Amino acid sequence: MSFIATLALAVSAGSTLPECSWDRPGVNPFMGDVVAAVDRYQDIPAATRDKLKARMKARRYDDVAVIERDAIKGQANYGPEIRDMHFGPGAICRTVTRTKWTAKTQERGLVYCEDGQCILVPTVCRNVSRIRRLEARPTAVAPSSAMNVASSTREAENTAPLEFEAPSAGPMASTPAESFAQGAGMPSLTETPSQPTASSLATLGSTPAQTPVTGGGTGFPTIVSTGMPALPPAVVTVVPEPQTWAMAAAGLLVVACRARRHRSRR
Repeated sequence: MSFIATLALAVSAGSTLPECSWDRPGVNPFMGDVVAAVDRYQDIPAATRDKLKARMKARRYDDVAVIERDAIKGQANYGPEIRDMHFGPGAICRTVTRTKWTAKTQERGLVYCEDGQCILVPTVCRNVSRIRRLEARPTAVAPSSAMNVASSTREAENTAPLEFEAPSAGPMASTPAESFAQGAGMPSLTETPSQPTASSLATLGSTPAQTPVTGGGTGFPTIVSTGMPALPPAVVTVVPEPQTWAMAAAGLLVVACRARRHRSRR
């Protein structure tokens, strides 16, 4: 502050000055009660002043701001202007300038905010003041960044494995062979398929395909349930099994023995 302003403040303690220069913090510190000084701000509602005083008494401040020549920096965004600063025993300056500060001059202050009203208490001189907290601005996303995010999202969608549940898949098989056997309605690879007989083939060829049959638990119909016409009866040549050949040979041998005995008796 200038010498004239300092003299005026010393003479007229408790008065209000329109403008002061806060060029030398700490030269004329506030000598009164820091908490009670909030009551000098009559434009702040009484309920809000009570909240601010309670927090200041408990030192529950919102932020520790760094005061510079052209800005007030903290966790929140604040306007650069400082107003209604307390000096000396109780004088107030409505407008406070810092034009004589250098670019490297810095002071710290505690910030208390309630209901949109913020109080600044510089730690070097305790000059209770008022500042304005600005609304936080949303961070704009650069077009290139947005395109990169969209491209990454599409690439992740294209490379992600397809996940779906097969219709009527039933319980999961323990091995690929069992999965193929159970899911496709085909016999297991570890089982020996039974040989068709003449009676079964004849029945298959003569029975109309009217009863739906599902295969293997997959829910997909087999050829019998698709409505296709039944195969016409066909003559099937049955190949005798080894046991049948043995029985036939034994029978011929018995017949030959009896015929030889019959000839010898004559």
